[in-house]
Amino acid sequence: MNERKMELFCRVGGRDKELAAAGRAGEAAVYENGCLQALLHGESLGEGRKRLICEWKNRTDAALSCQLELRIRTDFVFDHYVIPGVSVNGNHWGKGKEPKGLLCEGEPWVFDYRRTTIPACTISENGERYFALFASDESSLSLQASCSMLPQEDGTMAHRILYPCMERPKTYCGRDEYAPAHEEFLTIGAGETVRTVCFLLSGRPVYPNFAAAAVEDAALELLGSPFSAACPADEVKELCCAFAGRLLTEVNGRKLFSIGQSLDGQGVFHNVSGYEFGWCGQNGMYARLFLEKGLRTGDQALIDTAVSNLDAWSHEAVEKTGLIHTHYDWMTEKKSDVEDTCNLGYAVLELTKAWEAARRAGMEKPDWLKAAEGTAEFLVSRWSEVSGFGKAWNVKTGECADPEGTIGAYLIPGLAELYRAEGNARFLEAARRACRFYRDRDLSRFLCTAGALDTYCIDKETSGPLLTGSLALYEIDGTDEWLECAKMAGWYFCAWMFHHDTIPEKDSDFARYGYRTLGGTSVSAQHHHIDPWGAQVVPQLLQLGRLTGDPHWKKRASLIWANAVQNLAPAQGKTIHGHFREAGAQNEGYLHCFWGEKGAPGFMNDWLVAWPQAFCWNTAEQIRDEELL
Repeated sequence: MNERKMELFCRVGGRDKELAAAGRAGEAAVYENGCLQALLHGESLGEGRKRLICEWKNRTDAALSCQLELRIRTDFVFDHYVIPGVSVNGNHWGKGKEPKGLLCEGEPWVFDYRRTTIPACTISENGERYFALFASDESSLSLQASCSMLPQEDGTMAHRILYPCMERPKTYCGRDEYAPAHEEFLTIGAGETVRTVCFLLSGRPVYPNFAAAAVEDAALELLGSPFSAACPADEVKELCCAFAGRLLTEVNGRKLFSIGQSLDGQGVFHNVSGYEFGWCGQNGMYARLFLEKGLRTGDQALIDTAVSNLDAWSHEAVEKTGLIHTHYDWMTEKKSDVEDTCNLGYAVLELTKAWEAARRAGMEKPDWLKAAEGTAEFLVSRWSEVSGFGKAWNVKTGECADPEGTIGAYLIPGLAELYRAEGNARFLEAARRACRFYRDRDLSRFLCTAGALDTYCIDKETSGPLLTGSLALYEIDGTDEWLECAKMAGWYFCAWMFHHDTIPEKDSDFARYGYRTLGGTSVSAQHHHIDPWGAQVVPQLLQLGRLTGDPHWKKRASLIWANAVQNLAPAQGKTIHGHFREAGAQNEGYLHCFWGEKGAPGFMNDWLVAWPQAFCWNTAEQIRDEELL
C-alpha cells in the first residue's frame, strides 16, 4: 500500500473535504480533518491482493451526515479500463446514449454497487500492469458502496470507492434515458466510529485488456454466498417443456411457439403474436428439444409438433437467396425482409442438430439440412475481411442491411455443426476464419457488440457463440488456439455475471420473492437489468473447467445455473404481483438498480418471454446435478 497514492475525502453539505495524512498509529496510517479521523491499514491476502480496512471516526460533538471516499491513484499509464457491467473502456462503440467515457458534462460518473457486476469495481490496465478496487460484502456498510474513476493528466488513473450508495451527476434509468442524481448519506454519531472494507488487486493481465480475468477470479473467492439450484435438472426439463407447450399456436397451418406471454386486461397471461426462430422466440431450439424428447420417449405428439415447426422454417420461410425468414410473422404479414445474423446463426445450428437427431432415429428430413446449408452457403460466400458476416441481411434481395458488430459470430457454432454433420471442409474453414476474425478484431479488445438485438451497443450475448464455437473447434481439431479463445470469451462473458448479492430494499420484489442477484447476468452497456441468459453457456463453462483444471469455471457455471432456475414457477404454479404463473414460467427482467420501473431497485417484470426456458431446458439436457456441487 503506497500511502502517497492514497487520498481520503468526506462530503459534508455538498462540499468535499480532504482528510490530510497525519502520520501513523501503530500499523495504521492516519488521515484527518476537522470532521473525521480515519485509520487505514492493509492486510495481505496473497500475491497482488490486499484487504483494506478503514475506520472513520466522527471527531465532532454532533451527528455527522456525510459521504465518504477513498481515492487511490495508480503509478502506471493506463490504456484500457473497465467498470464491470457498466463500461468497457468508455462504451464508445454503438449508437446508444448509455454512459460514455468517465465524465458527464465535466463531472465524473459515479455508479452504485447494485449496477456493477462486481460491487463498486473499477479496473485500469496496460499490457504489463493492472490495478483494481472493489467493495467487500462482509458488512452492509462496506457493500453499499459506489465507484468512480478519474483519469489524471499524467496518464495514470485515480480509482474511487465512495460510501454509501450514490449515482451522479445523473442516474441512467432506462434505455438512453436519465433521471436526476441519486444521493444517500451516512450518519455517524458524535464520537462514533464506522468501518469499511474493500479489496485492492494488482498484477499483470493474462492478456492485454484482460485484467478482468484475474479480478473475476478474486471476486469469486472473496465475495458471495453460493446457493443450490432450486430444483434438479430433470425437473427443470419438465417445467420448461410444460411452459413451451403453452406457447404453441397454430399459424398458417403450422405449430409455432409464441415469443412469450404478457398480461391481458383481466390480469391473465396470454400468448402474444410473434414467432422468431432464435433470439427471444427460440422456435428452433424448442422444436429440436421437442423432437429429441419425442424420439426418446415415443411421444408422437411432440415429434409431430417439432416436424410441423421445423418444416415451416425450412419450406415456406426459405427465400431464393437461400436465406431464411427467421421472423415468421414478419414474412406472413410482410413487415420486413431484413433478418439478423443472430437469428440466422441459430437457424443454421438448430436445423442441423434437428436433422442429425432425425437421421439417428431413421427419419429423413433433407429439407432441414438443405435450409441450414443454404443460409450457411450464402453467408460464407459473402464473407468480408472488414465486417465478417455482418449484422443484418435482406433475405429477398441478398443485400447487406447492416455490416456492423460482433453478432456475425453467431454463425460459428452452426458452421462447426454443419461440418460435423456432413463433412464439408468449407464450413469448417469458414468457422475457423470467423472465430479468428471476431477474436482478433473485437474480443481481444475485451469487446463484443450488437448481439442483444433490442440495443445497439457493447453486450454480453455476442460472446456466447464465440465461447461455444471455439470449444466446438477445439473438439474437432484439438488446437490450443481454440481453447485459449474459449477462455477469453468465458472471461469476457463472466465480467457481466453478478459476483455478489445486492441488499434488497424493504418491500421490493427481490425481498418479497427471495430473488438473489448472485450469478445473474447483466444485459449490456445500454440495458442495465439482470436476466438468466447465462443458462445457455453453463455446459461450456463446465467444459472449460474440465479442460483447464481451473475450478473457477465450475463455480461460475454453478452460480449462473442456480440463478437462472431460482424463479421458475413450480409444477403447482406461483403468483407474483397478484397474477398466477403456470408451471415453468419465468419473467425475463430483474431490475437490480435504478432502472426501468417504479419498483426498482429490486423489481421483477411480468414479461414471460420464451427464451429463458429454452436455454434452461437445453442446458438441463446436457448437465448432471452432481457436476454443479
